[in-house]
Amino acid sequence: MKKINKILLLLVAVFAIACNSEPTLQKYYVEHQNDDNFVLIDVPSSLFIGDNSAVSEEDKKVIASIRKANVLALPINETNQQFFTQEKAVMETILKDEKYKVLMSFGSSNRNVKVMYLGEEKAIDEVIVYASDDTKGFAVARLLGDNMNFSAIIKLMKSATNGDLDLNLGVFQNFGSEIKKKSGNTNKKDTISIEVNDSLKVKI
Repeated sequence: MKKINKILLLLVAVFAIACNSEPTLQKYYVEHQNDDNFVLIDVPSSLFIGDNSAVSEEDKKVIASIRKANVLALPINETNQQFFTQEKAVMETILKDEKYKVLMSFGSSNRNVKVMYLGEEKAIDEVIVYASDDTKGFAVARLLGDNMNFSAIIKLMKSATNGDLDLNLGVFQNFGSEIKKKSGNTNKKDTISIEVNDSLKVKI
């Protein structure tokens, strides 16, 4: 009986290790945060969302539900083409997990954008925007919070583009500069930008 119990405990331990070794977006971020090929920014909402005392109570609730934003980018340069192909495959394998629910997806053969989320549509824990271009690189932007509502967030982003929301985007300036530096071309415009009009648009 003792031998059976030991075998069962061993099987449980092996199963637990196997489960913990599954790739996740969070693990990927942690594993690559000190990799010189990547550019990473992790910003609490208090740093990029300013004083919005004049906005509606509905918008204040949305703002309060956002904890932080982080972005991980892998720009392509002359020396890392093979590394990019390898890491892009890893990233896309992670995002195929059914827990990442796709809201929209568009692109072409060498350019791809996906908007996904974790949680329930009216109680989202994380909004994910994945954008890749085989000539420029890829980036994954994450908006993390508690019980966020996607429709309300899109509405808030539209308010931001109209200038109705106080945002401190200066905290992201160094991030854009680092992307240019690692891509080997400091003269080109920002590699990736996101704009919200009547629909969500991602430019690469």
